[in-house]
Amino acid sequence: MDELERRKERFRASGAANIDEYNKVEWTDLPRYVFACDEVAEMLDKTGLTKEQKELVSQIENKLSTIARQGRAFGIHLILATQRPDAAVIPGQIKNNLDFRVCGRADNVLSQIILDSTAAADQIPKDARGRFITGDGTVFQAFLFDENDL
Repeated sequence: MDELERRKERFRASGAANIDEYNKVEWTDLPRYVFACDEVAEMLDKTGLTKEQKELVSQIENKLSTIARQGRAFGIHLILATQRPDAAVIPGQIKNNLDFRVCGRADNVLSQIILDSTAAADQIPKDARGRFITGDGTVFQAFLFDENDL
């Protein structure tokens, strides 16, 4: 959040609307940052928490939501991974601002939650390890790392 605020000030001062414009105007190469969180459900789950702990999780949700809404323009990106991205795990204000979604093998319900379609259930066979589908229907095979091959 501190970096987002710093960048907002820098972009405002230069009159740039986004990171690409800023880099052209300022003749610089301001880097993009990527915040990646695997199993974001572990970070955002409020089950069994005290009131104070729930408030802390709510603050984290609010900051992630701000970064999801504003971060792309300023070169700050989120990668959030979870087994089941329903509203109980990823609040709508965050989910609705994530541009790109990827789904592995899933049933109809989970595929619908992630992709707003049943494409993952329809197009990825149960025996296809490491195969994924994007929100636009592109199916791809990820590298499969097998520890037995070491």
